[in-house]
Amino acid sequence: MTGRTEAAAPVYEAVTSGSYALLFPGAGAQLPAMARRLCRSFEEAADVLERADKATGLGLARLCREGTPAELAAPEVSHPAIVATGLAAAAALRRHLGARWTPPALVGGHSLGHFAALVEAGCLDFDDALRLVARRARLMGEQARLRPALMASVGGVPPERVAAWCAACPPEHGVAVPACFNGPEQTVVSGDTAAVRWVGARAEEEAACRVRELTAGVASHSPLMDPVQRELRPGLAAVALAPPAVPVLLNSTGLATRDTGALRTDLLDQLTVPVRWNDALRTVVAAGLTVVLDTGPGQVLARAAALHPELAPVALNFMRPLEKAVPLP
Repeated sequence: MTGRTEAAAPVYEAVTSGSYALLFPGAGAQLPAMARRLCRSFEEAADVLERADKATGLGLARLCREGTPAELAAPEVSHPAIVATGLAAAAALRRHLGARWTPPALVGGHSLGHFAALVEAGCLDFDDALRLVARRARLMGEQARLRPALMASVGGVPPERVAAWCAACPPEHGVAVPACFNGPEQTVVSGDTAAVRWVGARAEEEAACRVRELTAGVASHSPLMDPVQRELRPGLAAVALAPPAVPVLLNSTGLATRDTGALRTDLLDQLTVPVRWNDALRTVVAAGLTVVLDTGPGQVLARAAALHPELAPVALNFMRPLEKAVPLP
């Protein structure tokens, strides 16, 4: 691989030849009215939201089009809304390309987005996925109310240094652990509110790090999710998984697989172990792909992919119409 300009194939060529990765974001990616533009342009996107609405009874058809920051703040709402909006963007992409659409070489989802990736790969039933996500979000919200939790992004230092700060946190502040390895120098810390803020203060004082508290509202990928994991285990064990049509990136290792056992395990393990997203993007690069499509909302995954000069990220559902993000010849 060479630099971005030389390595990045035209988007249209990539999506019509299947030489791209399709990625779904995780918790905290919600935006107000995040599916409004998609639904105005593509009836298929609106159909996805209606189906998600029926599966969950949460009013997602309206919330994804018109939801305010306050309405979308609780994980019980934001998590299924993010999954539904990502799948709506994927449906809009298929409609936009029509007969020229080709399945991606890889699909993946950051944390919560893993559910959407499994649906897109034909591995997990849509309704089962939305119901599981809604239940998972309810349990996570309940746990957060019992034990105040926080997640914060720490940028500018290697993950090993962030891990050392977490390990040094005084026990009286609670638990703080590295939760997401999103880039070479981009790590998310998760845990008890006081502990995460202690780590953030050390990072700012000792290394002038960029620290930003996230809006996830729960301590994902940390020991605080042990009770949620126990509650979800029977339901995840019972749900049917079919062999995926394309390989799916695992959160826990960053590798890609078609093995349904590994994919099922990842859905459960990701609650308490770190998301190795930087490794997942390295897997995309190693597969010889350059074009990465971030289904949104926002451009969280596009920004992470931009840290890899070999990759050419495209945000499908952000500040411009999908038709301009993926122009037709």
